[in-house]
Amino acid sequence: MPLRVIFVVSTLLQVMTAVGLTGYFSFRNGQRAVNEVATKLRDEVTGRVKDKLLVYIETPHLINRLNANAIELGELDKHNIQYKQKYFWQQIRTFPVITYNFYGNVTGEYLGARRLANGDLQVMERDRTTGYNQYFATNVQGDRTKRIQSLPNFDARQRPWYKQAVAAGKPIWSTIYPDFSTGGLAITAAQPIYDKQGKLKGVLGSDFIFSEVNTFLQSLKIGASGQTFIMERSGLLVATSTPDPSYRNRTNQTQRIKASESQNYLIQQSAKHLEHKFGSFSKIHNSQLLDFEIQGERQFLQVTPLKDNRGLDVLIAVVVPEAEFMKRIHENTRITVVLCLLSLIVATVVGLQTSLWIVKPIQRLNTAAKGLADGNWEQKLAVDGSYEISELAESFTSMAKQLKELFATLEEKVRDRTQALAKINGELKNKNALIRKIFGRYLSDEIVSNLLESPQGLELGGKRQKITILVSDLRGFTATSERISPEQVIAILNFYLQYMAEVITRYEGTIDEFMGDGILTFFGAPTVRANDTERAIACAVAMQQAMIPVNQQMQAWGFPEIEMGIGIHTGEVVVGNIGSEKRTKYGVVGNHINLAYRIESCSVGGQIIVSEDVLAEVRDIVQVEGTQQVQMKGVKDPINLYEISGIRGEHNLFLSKSEEEFRELPEPILLQYVTLESKHVGDRWYEAQIIKLSHREALIQCESHEGKLPPLTNLKLILLNENLPQEVREDFYGKVLEKPTAEGSFYIHFTALPPSVRAMLDQIYNDISLENQYPNCNENPIDDSFASKTR
Repeated sequence: MPLRVIFVVSTLLQVMTAVGLTGYFSFRNGQRAVNEVATKLRDEVTGRVKDKLLVYIETPHLINRLNANAIELGELDKHNIQYKQKYFWQQIRTFPVITYNFYGNVTGEYLGARRLANGDLQVMERDRTTGYNQYFATNVQGDRTKRIQSLPNFDARQRPWYKQAVAAGKPIWSTIYPDFSTGGLAITAAQPIYDKQGKLKGVLGSDFIFSEVNTFLQSLKIGASGQTFIMERSGLLVATSTPDPSYRNRTNQTQRIKASESQNYLIQQSAKHLEHKFGSFSKIHNSQLLDFEIQGERQFLQVTPLKDNRGLDVLIAVVVPEAEFMKRIHENTRITVVLCLLSLIVATVVGLQTSLWIVKPIQRLNTAAKGLADGNWEQKLAVDGSYEISELAESFTSMAKQLKELFATLEEKVRDRTQALAKINGELKNKNALIRKIFGRYLSDEIVSNLLESPQGLELGGKRQKITILVSDLRGFTATSERISPEQVIAILNFYLQYMAEVITRYEGTIDEFMGDGILTFFGAPTVRANDTERAIACAVAMQQAMIPVNQQMQAWGFPEIEMGIGIHTGEVVVGNIGSEKRTKYGVVGNHINLAYRIESCSVGGQIIVSEDVLAEVRDIVQVEGTQQVQMKGVKDPINLYEISGIRGEHNLFLSKSEEEFRELPEPILLQYVTLESKHVGDRWYEAQIIKLSHREALIQCESHEGKLPPLTNLKLILLNENLPQEVREDFYGKVLEKPTAEGSFYIHFTALPPSVRAMLDQIYNDISLENQYPNCNENPIDDSFASKTR
């Protein structure tokens, strides 16, 4: 950038900065003042509305208390009906905010007075012989004259205000409703009356109209366009500072209006903002100072709850546009902009003149420097100007001589050094890639990066950290491995673990170790992520889905299908480098690891079992198939376990579940079983028989076992039918299921079946299916060899 431009720009920047900061702080102070004024205005209006509303709502209950005192003193019991009516007529004339004042007792008597929309006062009485509620006109003294209206089948004891007051046993408010007499919204204050023995005598009532509140709100001055309104927790309007009605008439029915549907746009948008921010008006528990925008213009909003112990619960809202306070601030801003422009013009002129005086000698020096850059080492400088620039010219000439001497050798040294550094860098890259490749086969990429890139990566020690632990294990693979060669076992395991490792890596899990056919994986170490538990669930579902291609390959190789159980638990463990300086392992230590292994042992093939701690973090997005309560070894109290079959949301993965179809055997299959505890076989064999069979499960009947086998008990079984061929007399394994059965029987899930036993059970199952399908056929198209041997 030319020096002349720098001089001019620097001068302009200083002026702009000074003027801009002045204008900015002026604008910010103005905004702060506006916020303070708006807050005070909202507080003042809210306080006035709250105080006035408290006065209004106390009046009906005050009238009820006065009437209750009169009844308690016996003043109303000593006189006739017309005197009592006149008493209520006097009350309603004295207090213009109420429209009805009445009393209904336990004998069915009902009397009082009311105010019509035109201001006329009437008295009313229920005829106990006919059940009609009669309304009478009155003169100026309150005496009734002619009957105006008669309504049949009226019993005050069946009215909601009577029942609610009796049920509450104290003064209450009714719900807000449209009053057909005055055309406005009203609410009934009801109070039960008891005699000295605590026996109910009746219920007093006074109806309060909100038209007076509307008049008061409209009289408030809230800027030029500010508004205030009162609404219920349901969002229905009660009163507003606008002349717009709070209800509408449709098909001879009165329908109240929600604040979010108000004809006043400011009230409508304020209500919508509150509903959007809090989700529900019922969640507003204290006064809130808010602001929001309508078409780019800021609005100040305050909402305050008003609640009493009689059931009244409303919200008072005051909203004021910011534009009403910002007019003067915008004027000041315009003045600041004009002053800034004038300052810029003056600064530009002064800067140009100054730059011409300074820049010309420097430009000549710049020309000489360019010649030096082109290799002209012998040039001489004749610079006229200030003392400082003359000294600079002499220094420049001396520097040119020194550069000529150094330049000859510097280029060669730089070239040699660059080549050496490039060679070393290439060697380091190759070694680093080799280390990552070698260690990447034993550790996850995250752990390898942590070891190579962090200075503390190899230090022994650990830290407490909450992680999610996933343990998986193949069901019955140990028995299968005993029937095939070691080379085949390794081939199957490598193929299975390759699939599982790819799934775990995709969901950013850390594989701690492979334990034969088991895998220990954790989520949340070494890197903690917000969705560790969610990814662990999704990973488990994807692992179970990956068993489909695994078993397709098993069938292609001629091996039986394998099943996998998964357990997941969340808890705090110690994570870090464990071992010695010569031998170190990155791993985890803690009771929660043991609990995760025990949870996995409670699963059968194809299941995903999680603890209550896991479910608490993903309850809203997982699909729970069932629950069971299990007493774990080393755990004091039973814990709840949950079977998960899918996860919604971002991952949206689900397992396909098919119901087991049990078929009753024509003749039971005899067998013996023994219980297994961990890897140890029990010391007693029990005789039993299979009476129902499905593809993966069976119902076993055993009369010799004392008590009921606990769910999840592992069993070793062998078939006993005498005519069975020798190849099906192999051990097979199952796990007791938590299903309701008759006494002396239990369900098992097959966890390991030799191919010969699997084939025999499938043959029996299919034969039963055909017999059920063709009950009258004399010939069975399926070979009955296995079935005949069991009879």
